Amino acid sequence: MLRQLILALVLGICAAQPARADLFGSSESQKLVSEGHALQAAGKYKEALDKFEAARNLSPDAASPLSAAAYLLQTLVPGLPEDAAAKARQQAEGLARAALKLATNDPLAAEVLRMQADPAGVPDYKPSEAAAKAYAEGEVLFHKGEYDAARAKYREAQLADPRFASAFLMEGDTYFMEKNWAAAEMLFHKATQVDPQSAQAWRFLADTQARLGNRAGLEQAALQAVAVQPSQIPSWERLAAVAKIDGKPLTRLQLVRLASVSLDPKTGKAVVTLAEQFKGAKVEDNSDYAVWLAYALAQANAMTTAAKEGRTLSPFAQELAGWNIAMKVAAELAEKGAPPLSSPVLLALRGLKSADDLEAAVLLLMYREAYRPELEAWKKAHPDGIRKFVAAYQLMP
Repeated sequence: MLRQLILALVLGICAAQPARADLFGSSESQKLVSEGHALQAAGKYKEALDKFEAARNLSPDAASPLSAAAYLLQTLVPGLPEDAAAKARQQAEGLARAALKLATNDPLAAEVLRMQADPAGVPDYKPSEAAAKAYAEGEVLFHKGEYDAARAKYREAQLADPRFASAFLMEGDTYFMEKNWAAAEMLFHKATQVDPQSAQAWRFLADTQARLGNRAGLEQAALQAVAVQPSQIPSWERLAAVAKIDGKPLTRLQLVRLASVSLDPKTGKAVVTLAEQFKGAKVEDNSDYAVWLAYALAQANAMTTAAKEGRTLSPFAQELAGWNIAMKVAAELAEKGAPPLSSPVLLALRGLKSADDLEAAVLLLMYREAYRPELEAWKKAHPDGIRKFVAAYQLMP
């Protein structure tokens, strides 16, 4: 029964989320999307987009044709001229958001928005030319469903460049597609050894542990995936599967910042911007407004103080400074009997028990790649910190 339960949870992470049909569409639509991926792997981007569009026409309620097109466009952005890049980025965002309206668990759509929100991601490993060529040929064969032939190409890539983790990962994926869980597990584990910083490798290993009914293995691989890059929602969804098995489902924070700060390059002064919804609001009448204002002013003060002292304030230090003051203001407002907070985000953060937990929340639930130095230091100081934080608060980004 446990094996069946884990399998059901990983295939449809939460029962409250849309049915798989909303994500994938009909079998004919899925076939067209796969053909599009094969064309994309071969560098035939226009033809790939045509396949995704044809799939959308067949299954207009399916998310995957939209997210596939969004991901393709987003991956092209870095190599395009400025004007074309801006247009492609806008189109990718629109497609990704449309996909998430159809299926909130669409991993490609979530990844597109993550890439846009935090462009400074971890650079991909650059394999040798021979390995890259064999791998690209394997990708085309994989998306055609020719798994034996694809495996031969992935192995060719491994021999050409033993440090190319994706070649091991995708060979494992051919076995996964054939439901050969033991072989898939072996290759996914190898990929994590070659590149421990591959969140995708840890996620694939987690999926295999789920199929094998290994709850402990699923949790450990999911924790490793989150630890590599906490902003990737698909990693958290694997961890959410474990939490649901334990009867403690996770709640998404879904932070949308309603205040921001920037430095005027001419004057060096901090400029605070608040969301339109707070126009005309008064601190004494709107506690949410008061907390967001405190968040922004605290950041502005930290930035200007650092600038005057000739110091460089890290993005993480700036973010944490804002939330430290914001939560102190929230506590003071509650003590004074001010109107209660209404934002689920602020209520969740207000529920954190200590400054240390707030630091963990910023690193795990609001992660940006610019926080990398502080994240690595925190993980070293708290080797079991992610599991403990999730167990205590049942939150995910």
